[in-house]
Amino acid sequence: MTTETQAVTEQPVSEHHASEAPGVLDFSGQMVVLTWVAFAIAAALLGKFLWKPILSFVEARETEIKDALEDAQKARQAAATADAEAAKTRETAEREARAYAEEQAAVTRQHIAQLEEEAREAIAQRKQVAEAQLDAEREAALRRLNERAGAEIASALERMLPGMLTEEQRQSYQEKIAADIRFR
Repeated sequence: MTTETQAVTEQPVSEHHASEAPGVLDFSGQMVVLTWVAFAIAAALLGKFLWKPILSFVEARETEIKDALEDAQKARQAAATADAEAAKTRETAEREARAYAEEQAAVTRQHIAQLEEEAREAIAQRKQVAEAQLDAEREAALRRLNERAGAEIASALERMLPGMLTEEQRQSYQEKIAADIRFR
């Protein structure tokens, strides 16, 4: 190595840097102040134009979420209330339906009993009418039988005693015989 290069290499590091222009990593008071000023300006601008809108957006979103959660809770409570009311309404409707069905069954039983009673009365009336008709027909048949029997007996007497009875006697005998003979 040459003496010049040796002299350059033998110079301390601090002297080497001092002779050159100040670098980015050099520490100077002016640079620190400028950095703090730039930081303060950036913080103020970011705070005003970026941080406040972000915070207001976050707060608005937080409020929306809280409101949505409250609405969801209210909706759950309303659904639970509606379910309970629906269950009560269903129970009431079932109870009313059962009562109505029982009432209609009772009315139907009464109606059936009334119809049965009316049918019995109608049957009894028809039976009485039929018995009355039967009795009347029986009496008429017996009368006809009595009259016929009387006429037959009178005819037999006339054959036995031909020409001996007058018409008046024959009718008189016939009436007496019919009155005495009863087919019952």
